[in-house]
Amino acid sequence: MSPAPEAPLRHASTVAGLTLASRVLGFVRDAAVAALFGTGAVADAAVAGLAVPQLARRLLSEGALNAAVVPGLLDAERTAGIEEARARAAAALALITAAASLLAILMTVLMPLVIALLAPGFDWDGERAEGAVLVGRLAIVCLPLMAMAGVLAAIANASGRATLPAFAPVLSNIAVLLVLGIVFLVPESRALAWLATASVAGAVAQLGLMLAAVKGTRLAPARLVRTALPTAWPMLAEAGPSLLASALPQLRFLVAGAAASGTVGGVAALFYAGRLIELPLGVIGASTGAVLLPLLAAQARSTSGNAGARAAEAALALTLPAGLGLMVLAEPIVAVLFKRGAFDAEAVAATSHVLALLAFALPVQAVEKILAAIAFAHGAGRLATRTGLAALVAGGAAGFALAGPLGIAGPALGILVSSAVGLVGLALGLARRGLLTLDDAARRRLPRLAFAALAMTLAVLAAGRLLAGPLAAHGLAGFAALAACIVLGVAIYGVAAQLSGALDLKVLRR
Repeated sequence: MSPAPEAPLRHASTVAGLTLASRVLGFVRDAAVAALFGTGAVADAAVAGLAVPQLARRLLSEGALNAAVVPGLLDAERTAGIEEARARAAAALALITAAASLLAILMTVLMPLVIALLAPGFDWDGERAEGAVLVGRLAIVCLPLMAMAGVLAAIANASGRATLPAFAPVLSNIAVLLVLGIVFLVPESRALAWLATASVAGAVAQLGLMLAAVKGTRLAPARLVRTALPTAWPMLAEAGPSLLASALPQLRFLVAGAAASGTVGGVAALFYAGRLIELPLGVIGASTGAVLLPLLAAQARSTSGNAGARAAEAALALTLPAGLGLMVLAEPIVAVLFKRGAFDAEAVAATSHVLALLAFALPVQAVEKILAAIAFAHGAGRLATRTGLAALVAGGAAGFALAGPLGIAGPALGILVSSAVGLVGLALGLARRGLLTLDDAARRRLPRLAFAALAMTLAVLAAGRLLAGPLAAHGLAGFAALAACIVLGVAIYGVAAQLSGALDLKVLRR
């Protein structure tokens, strides 16, 4: 008998809730960093130096290894027994730790070249480049730690544990915040080193929790057996396309940051705006990696493409109003969350301008994540990889081409171009394979969703004008006014969606 659908949905809501908590704590962390450095040269150095560890943390914390490790371990358990599965888990852990450690050593030696690639607009002997190299060399320790934590999280998910892996980023952010408290007390010359130390502390905390998560599970890694290494390597090799496809959205921001590096403060402004976009996007990504992807894989042979289309529709229903809200309230959101300390009015203007542009890409990227999960679940990983690479190239070309005439708006538009290319490529490829279909009900609901989102946007615009004074503040009055606009927007969207038939709120509550 197949499991009841409520069980995976409960897991999905738990994962999404914990991811939301992690993102909120991440905002607190980013607000602290923004208050310390603003969007100037030092902030650019911090963002560029932490780019690779941040990529590893976001990628591996959202279950990117699940697509290969979970099926591989379950297949080994079914065909060769539990002991073989545990031996394969140990071998996978050893192999990926060794590979990540070697990569970290190599990157430590070549860090100046890495920074030159990530931020070609930095002067080689300037303040931004030197600071980025320092932070990069200290924080690269996170790479093997996060790789180990990612494998352990996949093992825990394969064993049926989803809550502790989803809580790991929360604990990581708490550890980072504790160390960041020290940064406010040290001289400015040491602030970047302590910032890198905070990142390492977060990775250590996450790894510790993952070790606890797998302890006592049926698939907990056993003693390493050399004979298991040859069987584990193909399993990890299969994770390559999944990791690449999962990393492509993050790589878009790295490429956009490279395009923005010619403008002092551009890398930092893009980073802070991107963090706001990642709140709803990260919730969907984590739920997809930890719950939806295994569920789609289990049902791939028995269901039609409609299940995936429903998931894409749900992602759109969540992120379309979120994107429009971020666009309309970009400046007050940035001011309320970040305007303090070194983050001045100029930094608010630059970051909110980028945020308003990135908001257009939010629903596109969310649906793209779901379509990529559908592709992997049905064995069409090459489609996701090829489409993602094409989208990355297209977005990078657009970002660099537009950076000259448009400044930091150019790289932001490049992310939108990349997202659109990825979505269209996946949708067409899946439709040709019969894995994605829109029935009559979906065709009726989608325009109604757009109508509900438009009604919400107009209401929030009107509220923003009425509360323009309080929104301009960045204290409690600003928080209260911003919260009022958000609550109003959610209420208007929910009512409009219910009345128009776009959503059935009773079904959503169940």
